[in-house]
Amino acid sequence: MMTHLLASADGMALATDLVIVMGVAAVVAWVFQVVRIDAIPGYLIAGVLIGPHALGLIPGGETIDQISSIAIILLMAGIGMHMDLTVMRRGLVHIMAIGAISTLGVLFVTWGLLALTPLDVQSALAVAMGVSMSSTAVFVRIVQQRRESRSLHARVGLGVAIVQDLFAVLYLALIPVLARWKTGIAPEEAGWFEGMPRWVEVAARGMLGVAGVFLMVLLGRYLLPRAMRIVARSGSNELVLIVSGAVAFGAAVITTKLGFSPEMGAFIAGFLLAGTPYRFQLAGQLAPVRDVLMAVFFTAVGLRIAPGIVLENWWVVLLGVGMLMSLKVVTIGGSGWLQGMTASGALLTSIYLANAGEFTLVLASQALETGVISEHTMGVLTGVVVCTLIISPMLVRPAHEWGHRLSTVRLARVPRITPLTETAPDNADEPVPVAPAHVIIAGIGPVGRALADRLLTKGVPFTVVELNPRTVERQSGLGRRVVYGDITNSEVLESAGIRDADAVVITIPDSEIMLRAVQAIRRVAPKVFIAVRTGYLSGKVQAMQLGADHVTVEEIATAVAMEQEVMEALTRRGERVNPSPGTA
Repeated sequence: MMTHLLASADGMALATDLVIVMGVAAVVAWVFQVVRIDAIPGYLIAGVLIGPHALGLIPGGETIDQISSIAIILLMAGIGMHMDLTVMRRGLVHIMAIGAISTLGVLFVTWGLLALTPLDVQSALAVAMGVSMSSTAVFVRIVQQRRESRSLHARVGLGVAIVQDLFAVLYLALIPVLARWKTGIAPEEAGWFEGMPRWVEVAARGMLGVAGVFLMVLLGRYLLPRAMRIVARSGSNELVLIVSGAVAFGAAVITTKLGFSPEMGAFIAGFLLAGTPYRFQLAGQLAPVRDVLMAVFFTAVGLRIAPGIVLENWWVVLLGVGMLMSLKVVTIGGSGWLQGMTASGALLTSIYLANAGEFTLVLASQALETGVISEHTMGVLTGVVVCTLIISPMLVRPAHEWGHRLSTVRLARVPRITPLTETAPDNADEPVPVAPAHVIIAGIGPVGRALADRLLTKGVPFTVVELNPRTVERQSGLGRRVVYGDITNSEVLESAGIRDADAVVITIPDSEIMLRAVQAIRRVAPKVFIAVRTGYLSGKVQAMQLGADHVTVEEIATAVAMEQEVMEALTRRGERVNPSPGTA
């Protein structure tokens, strides 16, 4: 089938365009990686370079749009899977307030300012919704590189990003509504609403759509975990992945039928899949495909941008960058300080989130397709997004210096607001106890169970990583923390707490999986202690070369155990045959 597709004219055009897109995107992204800038601006710039308005290597983006439409669905499903509301469990009300106040603040202030420009009300609102979002990918990368995941400003920032993602669901639902508000509804599509005032028609369709989405979420919340459990019991990771992909695309189709965007449906599907025990395994399996398709999507966005528009309006872009980043620092930092953060912590959170993000481009792309914004507006907006994504990481180091200068600023004295502080013991007067060692056990077969029992008796906390769904259910029933997934999967390692672990014990008897696991663990946690098992002495050499700290060789361990047993038996036999003097 693929051969016939590539043999056709359309198929060859698609293949050629993909080669150009992936090749140029890879080169530009590599350059950005060298200078330690996120790859997304690189993809956008690559699209501009090869697009019809620059080099013209791809005269039109029609063929790439076929792939990018699939890419955005998988991208949105992946973002939904990564939503973890547990990060806001500590200080939930404060973090929700910071996220809501800052997001709505940026939205309404930007909308008001854009109302003073030639943009119409609908276009101004669409742009304001887009720029109220920040880049979660850039934020997470900065926090991980600086090893600040446990700091207060990182926890608050991640919580704010999650609140923004929740707002994104509403924004995605509003874009089609804005399109109907701006362009009206064709008579053949009016149906029951024919003859009604436009605002009544838009409101009625919106309420029906919301009711349909609510029903979809309700059914997914109760039926999806049960269905995924049945699929997982088949023992096939591929089947779990295929079913999850079908859920994402099915949700996209449903929301489209309800009058909303397919991106919204894919995001909701990912969020529902995040409520199942298989979220981390799925996220890890989808990650390589998602990353490739993400490059295609953002490059396709760049194809539509005329660099001439950005250059002609360079002062508008620079003004927009300055105003947007300043507004985000004021709203996020100010709301954080008023909600009990220190001035320095609030500043760091606001600087980390002072950019526009992936959702900005997703919303803008959808608004362009539905006629809410023009290509001119899209070009200027994309220029602003690219600049903020490039500038914001550069402000991280100066932000810490500025934060030290603000360390003397007192906490805001707001009635009924409890200060947000770093994690500390309940009794601050007592010395902080040393945290117990944390061990990750990969595989809970006979060896893993014996090790878990020993650790349990010694009071050492541990997390089990297991790929058998029935075993996961049994171990969870015993009250143990179990993560479903493959130990070689980086997402699974992150969810198991690899960055905070003191040791990882790989009890899986498969030597090939063991070696891949050692490589994966060393990439994420270079200093963690790794103990593994292998059947043969040659496996020990390979494991040690890849970074294992201790290797138990089964044939040597068997020989040692047998030697001990034989010697003990011979000793006992000798005592019976030759009793010592003085014994009867």
